[in-house]
Amino acid sequence: MKKIHSINLTRLRVEEDFGFMKLIEAETANLPLEEERPGGLSVLTATDTVLPNAVNQFTTALTAFDAALKASTINPATVATDNADEARDRSWRGIYGYVGAMREYPEATTAGYAEEVRALFDKYGNPTKLAQTEESGVLHNLLQDLSALESEKRTALALDIWITDLQTKEEAFLAAAAVRTEETAARQTGIVKETRTTTDAAYRSLVDTVNALAMLNGDADYATFIDHVNAIIDRQKVILKARQTNNAKKKTDEEKPGEL
Repeated sequence: MKKIHSINLTRLRVEEDFGFMKLIEAETANLPLEEERPGGLSVLTATDTVLPNAVNQFTTALTAFDAALKASTINPATVATDNADEARDRSWRGIYGYVGAMREYPEATTAGYAEEVRALFDKYGNPTKLAQTEESGVLHNLLQDLSALESEKRTALALDIWITDLQTKEEAFLAAAAVRTEETAARQTGIVKETRTTTDAAYRSLVDTVNALAMLNGDADYATFIDHVNAIIDRQKVILKARQTNNAKKKTDEEKPGEL
């Protein structure tokens, strides 16, 4: 008798679990949810209502899982973070342009200081074109270099107010980004976890139902669904096995003493 294989769903990543469930949902079209009767009427037998109920519970749970995943990517804190990112970009462009203009200062010593400061900017390039996290790394290093300049140079260029502005804007961005991260994590561990758990439970219920009906009624009507689902499960197990092997190898490599 054919039977659906088991799989440890907890080993799947969130998006991976959702993708697996979508494949199973597509295969429910191969289940005998209605029975053809003489006269062309399609009716459900009393004993078969358990199967469409299991399918409906599964698809309903999966729809909620899908909605939760989409909602988790819509984070109100993202707007505040993006605004803070744009503010620090404007601050960087302002000080960069100001220092560039000061290279033409009529007094040679001050103009020389401006050349020196401009070289610091050129060393790091334009960070406003980088990803947000990478930009923070560049600004951290740049601000350190600017703050390390001799006070007489910063005073001659009236640079402190620009440095303070850029530092303030960068700190505001980091604070906003931290809030965004916390809210994203809360969404992932909240509604997404809940709907995933419900979907996984509905999947197991569907599997148990199909296996039980195949045992009671024979597997002829369920063979296509069972075979296809088993193929999906076997393929997923290969992926999980390969990941486990790679992780074990990586851990072993990390534990090896460094070569001299």
